[in-house]
Parts: sequence; C-alpha cells; structure tokens
Amino acid sequence: MLTFINPGLLWGLAGLAIPIAIHLVNRQRAVPLSFSSIRFIKRTTLQQKNRRSLTDLLLLLLRLAFLAAVIAALSGPRWEPEPKGLLASDESAETVVFVVDASSSLSGWGGWEEAVEVFRTRLAELSEDTAVGLVVFGTKVLAEVAPTRNRSEVENTFLTMYPEQTEGVSAVGIKRALELLGSAPGRRIVVLSDFQVSTWQSELLPDVDPETRIDFVGVGDFEQPNLSILSVDSFASREGGTRVIARVKNDSSETAEISVRLQVRGAELEEAVRFSPGQIQPVAFSVSEGSGSEGRVFLPDDTYLEDNEYGVWMGSSPSINALVVIPVEAEPEKLDEADFVSKALSVEILGASNPYFVNGADVSVDIGALIGKIDALYLAGSVSYLSEEQMGDLQRFLEEGGTVFVSPGKMAAKQYQRLREQGLSALTFVGRSKNAAEKGVPYHVGWINPGSDLGKLFDEEAAVDLYQTEIYRYIRFRAGEGAEVLLRSENGDPLFVRERIGKGTLLTSAWSWDTRWSDLPLRFSFLPLLRESLASAIVDKEGTIRLHCGDLLSPTDLPEGASPSDSEYFLLTVEPNVFVLNNKPFEVNVSRAESLSQRVVLSDVRAQLFQNAKTVPAVEPVSALNSNIRSLWPYFVLAAVLFYLVETVLSGYVDNRSSNEVHA
Repeated sequence: MLTFINPGLLWGLAGLAIPIAIHLVNRQRAVPLSFSSIRFIKRTTLQQKNRRSLTDLLLLLLRLAFLAAVIAALSGPRWEPEPKGLLASDESAETVVFVVDASSSLSGWGGWEEAVEVFRTRLAELSEDTAVGLVVFGTKVLAEVAPTRNRSEVENTFLTMYPEQTEGVSAVGIKRALELLGSAPGRRIVVLSDFQVSTWQSELLPDVDPETRIDFVGVGDFEQPNLSILSVDSFASREGGTRVIARVKNDSSETAEISVRLQVRGAELEEAVRFSPGQIQPVAFSVSEGSGSEGRVFLPDDTYLEDNEYGVWMGSSPSINALVVIPVEAEPEKLDEADFVSKALSVEILGASNPYFVNGADVSVDIGALIGKIDALYLAGSVSYLSEEQMGDLQRFLEEGGTVFVSPGKMAAKQYQRLREQGLSALTFVGRSKNAAEKGVPYHVGWINPGSDLGKLFDEEAAVDLYQTEIYRYIRFRAGEGAEVLLRSENGDPLFVRERIGKGTLLTSAWSWDTRWSDLPLRFSFLPLLRESLASAIVDKEGTIRLHCGDLLSPTDLPEGASPSDSEYFLLTVEPNVFVLNNKPFEVNVSRAESLSQRVVLSDVRAQLFQNAKTVPAVEPVSALNSNIRSLWPYFVLAAVLFYLVETVLSGYVDNRSSNEVHA
C-alpha cells in the first residue's frame, strides 16, 4: 500500500489551482506600432480572441505536473506490503482476547452493567471464524478462557463474574492476555475498564509487540456524584471514652446534606453534615466507655456502595514514645524547633490512632539506654555533636527497629559526613542554598512521591498547602542508592528522604522545622506531614494493623506453622472485617484508591505499552516486511526533472511562435 512519511505536505497539491487561475486572467499585451500618418489607414473590424479560454494547454499541464512531482517527492512516498494478519484474506484468522477489569470500582458508577452490555455487543460483532479468549482481573487473574471458537464458554464464564472488593492491577490482566495470544495471527486485545487512575497508572505494564492491536473501551460514568469515607480513626479522649473521627469526601460538583452514622455495641450515633462540592470534612463522634472495641461508620447509599462503610478498631492503642534531642549550649535557637515538634506530636489531632508521649533531652543523652524504651528520636541538628559511642548506639537503635528523624543545624556538612562514615546514610552533602532574602523569592516543594505514604495522604487538594510552603533556605545534598526521596524542591533537589537501616528508619530533612528556615510550622500541612512520616516508620508500635480487602496476612502475625493461604486466615481479609489475632487488632476495608473518580489518559497508557516497540529485536517476518518497503521519492524527483526539461523546450517554442505572430 502507498504511504507517506510527511503526508501533511500533500495539502500543497491544492496550490496547483493557482497557475490555472493565473493562466485564465492573463492578458496579451498590445505591441505599439509607429506610423507617420493614419490618413490612408481604413477602419476595419478585427475578430477578438477569447482571453478567458485555456491556451497552450500542454505547456500548462507540464508545469502542473512538475509542481505535483516536487510536492509528492517532498512528502516521502513509499510502498509498504500489507502486514500479515491485517490483510482482508487473513481476517478469518484473527484472535481476540477480552481483558475485563473486575476491581471494586467497577461495581459503582454503572461500570459493570455497561461492561456486560458492551461485552455482548462486541462478541456478537466478531466473525464465527474468530478465536475468542477472556481474562478477568482484580489484584490477580480471577477467571480466564484460552482463545476458542466456543462462544458460549466465553460468555458464560464472563456472566458468572462480578467485581470483587479489591484493587485492580492492570499489568496482571494485560500480561496474561499476551500469554494466551502467544504468536497467534491477527492478535487483538479488547480492554473493558473504567480506566481509573489508581489501576492504570502503573510502571509494571508489560511491553506489547507492534503486531498486537489493543482496543480500549471505557465503561462507567464518573460524573455521577459520590460520597466516600476516606478513613476512620479512634483514640482515647481526655474526657473519658473514645473519640472516633471519620474523614468524608464529597466527590461531586453539588452540595450534599447527609447523615453519617456510627454503629457500636448496642447503640447508633448519627451526625447530620453538609458538604460543599469537593470538600473533605472530618465527622467526629464521642463514644462512652463500655461501647465495645469495634465500630462501623456508614453513609447513605449512592453510586458506589463499597466506600460507604468503614470498620474501625476502638480498643486501646499503645502510645508512641518520642525523644527530641537538641544541642542546647551550641545552638540554643533549636529550642524553637523542639517546641514546635513537641506540640505537634502531643496535640490531639484528627486521624491519630496512637497518642504520642514526648520528652526532651540534651546531646549528652545516653542513647544506648533508650533502646527498647523509645520508639523515635528527633535529632534537631544534634548529629554533629554526638560522641563516637553515641553514634554506635544510634546505629544499634536503628538496626533494632527504632526511628530517627534528622534535621540540619550549623554543622550540616559534618552531620552528613558522620552519618555516611557510620554507614547509616547514602546522602552526600553538596552545599547550602541561597537565602530567600538574597534570591528574592522563597523556595517551594515541587514534587511529592506519589508511591509513598505521603503521596497518598497529600492528594490533589490536601497537597496545595504543602506546595505553598515557603522555604527560606535548605541544605543541598545528593541521594545515593537505597535512599527514597519523599519530597523534592521545584529545582529537583531532595528535601525529605527516607532510608531503611536494619529494622529501623532514618528520616532526613533538608531544612530545620522551625520558622527560621520555613513557614511550615505555621501551616496546616505541618502536623500531618510530621506525624504521618513517623507513624509510617513505626510499624511495630502501630496499634491497629490496617489491610485492604484481598491482602494476605503477614506470616509474622500468624501462629507458628500457619500459612497466610490457609482458609482460616485467608478468609479473614476477603471482605471488610475487624478482628484480633495474636493480641493484635486488624482493620480490613476496601481500598480507598478505588474511590477515585478520575480516568487515566489512554494515550499515555498506549504509549507506555508500546514504548519499546521500536527497540524490540525484530523477528524474521518483521525484518522481511521492512526489507520490502520501497521509497518512491527518487522516481518523483526523476519525473520532476523530466517535466522541467520538456517544459523548458516547449516554452521556448511557444515564445518563438508568439513573436513570429506579432511581427507578421
């Protein structure tokens, strides 16, 4: 078939009408003749020549052909043979595999009902000779049928399925479909999904060869309004009893007035709440003592039911013991940072399932004596002042599961050097940024790691305040291997880094968390940023273990000799549940990532699937196909030269003829 490298240049052929118009409006100029006298010249009537008709037609055609040949040559014409599997004669050999998303979100927004309708329609449109397969996926492959001409088997298998209460892992479905297709001729994958961002924004998508066709068919209507319970936390109230805090989001463009209910043992509490469009609002309940250790929060039914219920553990949670260490004599200004951090950890904050117990100490503290008694150390510019013995104890504290938060002080370069020499950090000191007063404008957070706990906490709306944080100065360092960057500046410099040391976690900030270095302590994002950073690191002290439906229990949480795949333990996490196992409380709820009413950009998904198509080593059929591609532009260039030569000769002849007629 004829193709063009630059097909847009073919629009230049429309310009061929210009010479024709010029030819039509052309006027032959009269040649003036001088006479000494016109007395003896008689008046006569001359026959007028039609100036509006095409004259010298052959010459005009040659000029048009020359221009057309030049335009065609520039557009890069070439002849490509039809690829096998796309020829009309091979249509009967087409092999199609339907990949159907059965994650939790498909049960809402009308997604599954539309998927069933589309599946039946698409299946009926295929010819009887087409082999059809099926892959239904959630977090794993839920059902599959190898390509077959038995349509009833494929349809019946699909109709027995329904979305599970799990997240979707799109890479699993696409990869299995490619395995079922193998090297079959006319390979095609038809994907039925709501293409939710949380399911399809994945770096795990497999590479697809260029001979496999993929059709994306979107189902469901995310424009339908939905309210969701994002999270529920409980903690002991200072007035006695328990406080339960539910974070509820109105994911619609309309104001909503609803009743939020909390069911506890023998009682039901209800709060009427008004939500503005897109608003996330905490809903608080005060539960009296003796109401039990389990509660469930409910919203009214809407377009997606799975995020209208949330189970919460209301039993006691152990406190997290933290110690803030500062160099009081060398850097007394660090008292301000210690004050901000201590207040932030001590305050009753919404969403804090574990209370913090915070103390302060000077750099002379015996770190070795704290192992097993303290969960977190906040070293406010203190690393540079620790002794060799203290550095060894700090390493042991981390390796045995402790959490250390490090902020810079006056001797930042020495701080990073000591941590590297002790084998505790892969960060390298680069220098200090300019002060905002010298620079003229403050620095800002430019990136939040989307795969981290902070990325999940600071979604699009919650991240606005963090992005607006004004940082006056910070330490520039380079993150080495094993360092997970959580925050970056607008210039791409690491601002907040997490490193795993043995069983523990080292958190390093590029700026001091006081008002001399930034306005972060005065912002709403300060409390959740600090507390979430510590809470996600202190896993062993977490009062409640939170899982998503479909997650397997960790072998460390099971009795000796038990397996997570044993039905007794496997069934505990299939559906939303609250239970205690080995004296550890567990909450199992549907992943709130399935509540995102946002579609992925399909062109980005397609580009990712085929990103290596041009670099994949060519197999023999592809090489043979490429070798048969013939460039045709040299022929058009040769034709243009030929037309030009003939036009030149003919133009000279026409000019001579016209000159002779004039003189005659």
